[in-house]
Amino acid sequence: MSSIFGIDLSALQAFQQAIEVTSNNVANASTPGYDEESIEFGAALPQDAGGFAIGSGVDVTGVQRAYSQAAETQLNTSQSTLSQLTSLQNYTSQIDNLFGTTAGGLTTALQNYYSGWSAVADDPTSTAARQALLGDASALSANLNSTSSQLQEMNSDVNTRITADVNQINSIGTQISTLNAQIAQSTGSGQAPNQLLDQRDELVSNLSQLAGVTTTSNTDGSINVYLGNGQPLVLDQNTYALSTVPNQFNASQLEVASTASDGASISGSITSGDLGGLLSARTQAIDPALNQLGQIATAVAQSANTQQASGLDLNGDLGSALFSVGAPVATASSANTDATTASVSISNVGALTSDNYLLSYNGGAYTLTDTTTGANVALTGAGTSTSPLTASSVGLSIVLSGTPASGDQFLVQPTAQAAGTIGVALTDPSGLAAAGAVQSSAADTNAGSATISAGTVLDPTNPNLLNSTTIQFLTPTTYSVNGAGSFAYTSGGNVDLNGWQVQITGTPAAGDTFTVQSNAGGTGDNTNALAAANQQTTGVLSNGTISVSGAVGALISGAGAQAQQVNTAQTAQTAVNTQASTNVQSVSGVDLDDEAANLMQWQQAYQASAQALSVANSLFTTFMDSINGTYS
Repeated sequence: MSSIFGIDLSALQAFQQAIEVTSNNVANASTPGYDEESIEFGAALPQDAGGFAIGSGVDVTGVQRAYSQAAETQLNTSQSTLSQLTSLQNYTSQIDNLFGTTAGGLTTALQNYYSGWSAVADDPTSTAARQALLGDASALSANLNSTSSQLQEMNSDVNTRITADVNQINSIGTQISTLNAQIAQSTGSGQAPNQLLDQRDELVSNLSQLAGVTTTSNTDGSINVYLGNGQPLVLDQNTYALSTVPNQFNASQLEVASTASDGASISGSITSGDLGGLLSARTQAIDPALNQLGQIATAVAQSANTQQASGLDLNGDLGSALFSVGAPVATASSANTDATTASVSISNVGALTSDNYLLSYNGGAYTLTDTTTGANVALTGAGTSTSPLTASSVGLSIVLSGTPASGDQFLVQPTAQAAGTIGVALTDPSGLAAAGAVQSSAADTNAGSATISAGTVLDPTNPNLLNSTTIQFLTPTTYSVNGAGSFAYTSGGNVDLNGWQVQITGTPAAGDTFTVQSNAGGTGDNTNALAAANQQTTGVLSNGTISVSGAVGALISGAGAQAQQVNTAQTAQTAVNTQASTNVQSVSGVDLDDEAANLMQWQQAYQASAQALSVANSLFTTFMDSINGTYS
C-alpha cells in the first residue's frame, strides 16, 4: 500500500514542478535573453515485488533550456556586422549631406570665386569688381574652413563614442567573469544554472554589438571571450580591460589598447561591431574626406598664387600671393627613439594625391610607403636641406633635421590640414594681377609676314622675367636675341627666355624685329584675369588631367557613392540579422500557445495523480476498517 502512496506523491511533485517551469516560461516570455525551459522526467527505480519489479513512480531529472550554440553564434556574428555598418553609415551619410549641399555649398563658393575673376577680366580697373573678388575668395576659404571643421568635429565624436564603447565593453567583461565564477560553482551541483547561463549569453550578445566576439568553453562551465581577431577580454574568471590611447602620429585621435597587449594599440584587429564601425568611419570616410578637401584647397591656393605671380597688378608689380595655406604635416611617431623632425613641402601640385605616406628609416635607408595602397614611392636625395628627399611621383620634398635612429617613422600628411588653414592673404584690391606680366610686339618697319603671339609666363620666379628682349631676324631662317647668337627659326616654334614663352609664325624678312618686354602700364589688360578664371576648368591635379571643379565633383560624387554603398549593405545586413534573430527565437523563444497547452497537460496529469492518491487513501481506509472489524 505504501508504494501506491509513493508513486502518487512522486507524480504530484513532478507535475507540480512541471507547472512551475511552464509558469516561469510564461512569466519570462518577454524577458531579453531568456531561453525557454522544459522539465525532464525519468522513471524511478522499480521495487522488488516478490520476484518481479513494479515501477515506483517518476523522478524529475532536470530542467533543460532550449539553446542552440550555432544559432546564437550566427546571431552574434550578424549583429556585429550590422552594428559596424550602422555606425559607419552614420558618418558616411553626414559626409554625403555635408558635400552634397548645393545652395551655399562648396560648389557654389567655388563657382562664385571664378566668376569673380571673370568680372575683373570684364573690367580690369574696376575697384568694385576687384573688391568683390576678394570677398568671393574669402567666402571660398571660409567654406573650406567650415567644412574641414565639421569633419574634425566628426573625428571628435568618434573619439567620444570609442571611449564610451570601451567603457561598456569593460563593464560587460567584468560581469561575464563574475557569472563565470558563479556558473563554475553551480555546475558541480549537477543541475545547469539556466538563469545564470541566460544572463551570460545575453551579455555576450550585447558585447557582439560593440565588437566582434568569439567564445570558447571550459570544462567547469565558464567561457573565454575574445574580441576582433583573438584579443582576450575574459579568460575563465580573469578580465583583460581595454583602454584608449593616443594615436602614435596624431594625439587627437584615440586608438583602442588592451592590458593583454601591454597597452599597445589593437585597433587594427577590431573590424566589426559599433567599435569597428567607428574605427573604419575614421579611416575610410572622415580622414579621406579631409585629405581630398585639403587637396582641393591646396590646388586652389597654389594655382591662384602661381597665376598671380604670372601677372601685373595695378601698380605694375608682379602679383603677390592671393591665398595662404598650411604646409604639409610630417609627424614623428611617439615610439621614435630620438628627436629628429621632418618638414615637407609640395614640389608639384599636379602630382599631389590625397593619400598619406609613412616615411621609415631602417638600415641607413629611407622608405616612403603610401598608407592607402601600401605601395612604396620612389625617393631620391639624402633628406638634407641641400639634398632633400624628393618623391617626384607624388610631388613632395622632405627635409629632416638630422639623421633619424634606425626604426624611426614619420607620418606625412600632404593635404590633411590645408582646408582648415586656407585663408586670403591679399587685402588690397589693387594687388590683384589682372594684366599679363609681359607684352610682345612687332616693329612697324617689319617687311615680312611673320607675327608674334602674346607672351606666356612659364616661370614667374625668373629674375629677368620683365627685362626687355629684342628678337631680330638675321635671315628669313635665323634670328638673334638682344644682338647675340644665331638661332634657327621654325614657324610656330616656341621661343623660351627669361621665364616666358612666345611663338613667331609666318615668313619673316631679314631685319624684322620683335620685342618682348614688361607690360607695366597695361592696366586695361585682362590676360591674367582670364587665365585665372579659366583655372576652374583647366587641368591642375593628377598631372594636369583634373581641374579644380572636376576634383570637387569627384569629391561630392565619391561621398554619395560611398554613402549609397554603405546604405545598401546595411539594409541587406538588417535582413540577415532579422533572419538570425528569428532562428534563435524558433529555438529558444517562449511560445505562449505551446505553454498554454503544456499547462493544460500538466494540470490534467496533476489532477489524475491527485485522484489516484485519493483512491489509494480510500483503499487504505477500507483496509484499516476491515482489520479493526476483525479484531473487535
